[in-house]
Amino acid sequence: MEKRIKPGKRLVTVLGLSLIALNMTGQTEQRYTLDEICQHAMENNQALKLSAGNMEVADQQLAISRQAQLPNLNLSMSAFYLGDATIYSKDFSDKNVVEMPHFGNNLIVQANQLLYKGGAVRNSIAIASLQKQMASLDFEKNKQDIKLLISSYYLEILKLRHQKSIFEKNIELASIRLHNIEKMYEQGMVTNNDVIRTRLLISNLEQGLLQVTNGLEILNNQLVVATGLPQDVVIVPDETLLTEIPAISDLETYRDAAIAGHFNILKAQKSSEIAEKVIKIAKSDRIPSLSLFAANSLQRPITSSTPALDMYTNGWQAGGSLSFSLSSLYKAPKSIKLSKLQLEQSKRNEVLQQQNTEIAVNTAYLKHQEAKKQLETTTVKMELASENYKIIEKKYLNQLAILVDMLDASQAKLESELQHTNATVNVIFSYYKLLNTTGNL
Repeated sequence: MEKRIKPGKRLVTVLGLSLIALNMTGQTEQRYTLDEICQHAMENNQALKLSAGNMEVADQQLAISRQAQLPNLNLSMSAFYLGDATIYSKDFSDKNVVEMPHFGNNLIVQANQLLYKGGAVRNSIAIASLQKQMASLDFEKNKQDIKLLISSYYLEILKLRHQKSIFEKNIELASIRLHNIEKMYEQGMVTNNDVIRTRLLISNLEQGLLQVTNGLEILNNQLVVATGLPQDVVIVPDETLLTEIPAISDLETYRDAAIAGHFNILKAQKSSEIAEKVIKIAKSDRIPSLSLFAANSLQRPITSSTPALDMYTNGWQAGGSLSFSLSSLYKAPKSIKLSKLQLEQSKRNEVLQQQNTEIAVNTAYLKHQEAKKQLETTTVKMELASENYKIIEKKYLNQLAILVDMLDASQAKLESELQHTNATVNVIFSYYKLLNTTGNL
């Protein structure tokens, strides 16, 4: 006689295997809220660490640019062997050797301070400062992108856990129904085909459960890597998140917030400011540079006298210098024109980024509204499918409906529950995407 599976035993077997697999891998479940998961990502994500390193580089570049305001100091020392001097007659027919002190050395200290170069130094510092601000904007944008990515993983895990629960519940109901059908088959009330088709349904449900379970494992691994959590941690999301459907403002509010503070727009504006500074630097090439200098030297021996004296001579000088590059008269105009073209491109990019941001905000807003409408539709559909399932099940047990109707009702109930879970998660994630388009996630 064929061995039958008792009601609920199949579900217990599935859950038991899941627990055994969990214990074999040494994994431990740990509950995290979305804020806690995001905080771990902010502290441990490698992409953010790289972005933070770029900020440090930009800060150091700014410090180096500011050093151009400081005076240049040079110290040089030398020691040398001085050979005897040979004096020749005009026709080189006679020569005399003049003995010289053989050891020589000198010490020179020089200082130079640039006073004016058409604002080149000041504008270079301003460019370095703007580049530091752009690095900070990149860091903040990366934080937003990481938050959105982490949120997608977190919500997907939450969705799959709900789907897993739905499959397990449907497997339990199908197992009970199979038990009842087997009894009816023994009594000759239904055919063996009803038994086979019900078992096939349960097999399909178990296959769906397996796919969801594998998906959970994959997503959990991605999330622990992104957040720097230990590999043996199984993240359990906060279920209350699905009950907190966010309220949103009107479209204009989000559009204004995006235009005022979105990273891409702000970066485009900073690029235009840099281009303006570059123009000023290019123009400074046509302006003379004014500097102050001072020097002090100590030298031995004194060779300007005859005979040479093995003594030190000390001299100093101070003054100012004015220099102008004549080549700038024909080189600078081309550099200035290039800088102006780059500024025009930066201004065009500002307009483009603003348009792209407005489009992104408008799209995200409509998608959120669509997700909310979809949630309302799937809620009604799930309620109707559940009620229809109860009615068809009663009719089938009373032999007022055929198995095909029962299977259709079961499938409709399963699909409506899965769609409702997906719709709930989509509402929340679409809200996060809307905030991301404004730069305020």
